[in-house]
Amino acid sequence: MIGKIIGVAVCFAAIVTQAGAQELGIELGGGLQGTQYQLQNGQNKLLPAGSLGLSYTFRLSSRWDLVTGITGGLYRTQATLQDGVVFTSGEVDDAGSAFQYNLKTEGYKETQRFFAASIPLLLQYHTAGAGTQWYFDGGGKVLLPFNASIQLSARQLSLSGYYPDYNLDVSNLPQHGFGTLNGWKGSATTDLKPAAALCAATGLSFSLSPGARLYTGLYVDYGLTDLKEKNGTMPLMTYSPTGINGVQANGVLNMQNAGQVTLLSFGLQVRLSFGSTKARPAAQPKTKSEPQQTADSTISDDEAEVIQRPVVFGNIDESSLTEFEKRQLDEVANIMKKYPDIRISIVGHICNSGTETENIKVGAARAKAVAHYLRGKGIDRSRMDVSSVSESDPVLPYDPPANYLNRRVVITVE
Repeated sequence: MIGKIIGVAVCFAAIVTQAGAQELGIELGGGLQGTQYQLQNGQNKLLPAGSLGLSYTFRLSSRWDLVTGITGGLYRTQATLQDGVVFTSGEVDDAGSAFQYNLKTEGYKETQRFFAASIPLLLQYHTAGAGTQWYFDGGGKVLLPFNASIQLSARQLSLSGYYPDYNLDVSNLPQHGFGTLNGWKGSATTDLKPAAALCAATGLSFSLSPGARLYTGLYVDYGLTDLKEKNGTMPLMTYSPTGINGVQANGVLNMQNAGQVTLLSFGLQVRLSFGSTKARPAAQPKTKSEPQQTADSTISDDEAEVIQRPVVFGNIDESSLTEFEKRQLDEVANIMKKYPDIRISIVGHICNSGTETENIKVGAARAKAVAHYLRGKGIDRSRMDVSSVSESDPVLPYDPPANYLNRRVVITVE
């Protein structure tokens, strides 16, 4: 993301240098700046924040201007959840047993914040006269955000598990991740992507001298596209088999019940502009080539065993990866990066027994989920053969309590 911002800034500066901006300004804004989204069993609100940037104004006529520039801003949002709502997710414990993870919160609150650079393109109309003028800006902007950081807290967290294979509820084993936490605090992050927004501003401008003008007014930015990098597939909290104090927070933005996340901000802005100023040419940043990593081309038996360990999906029709499964695939990705010549076969399986039936499409979805995650870790798609079986291939026939082992993805080194 930093590279994108630098690239945009350099290109923009080069254009301004050639065209010659007729007015250069320093802009300061502040108000309620954050994001808006639908949140089931909760609500969110904007928090105070601000922005600082440079603006360039090109004269089109006596009353019309084109305004652009680059701005850096801070955006903050607070989200809360209703007390007593239970959030569930499928997890696998350290013994490999699948269970339903239940989380109930009291006094849950999180503050989300991120920094972003933005490139506006506005058409400005202003009244005539050398003194006080009324102006109106309208147009859009491209937002280039950094990943969001999230601070979370709750008055109380109640963590429990239900094992359907044994019809067993577990709620008071803190050493195994089940119990109650009081006064809990945590942190998380979420990936964001560039987004577009509509922009408008209006106010008065005052002449300070023949070469300087002060603009003061109101602004509003309304997001058009989703800021989230991908659809949420994670639970609010990820189960920790080492104890309740190790529970990993993910935040509401990473959950499925958080809808499209769009920008929303409004407040006051002040801009001090100076006439007939040109920007300095900016040098193109040099790119450094990364050294090539060399490695032995022969994979060891232990590393092959790690790759070929089945990825088990605990619940019926489940195809989303849990944190436990992602850590397992992180090891696979690291080994494949070490040996760039090896290829793997990824085969999705289903479980169809006398009491449990899965659609054959679930096996394909599981295989695709594994391949997609490995691609996100830098493994090229050409190194993976992805397929699925058309019928159940049980690991342990005639053992119903172990049926969850059949809901798996098998990885084989080719």
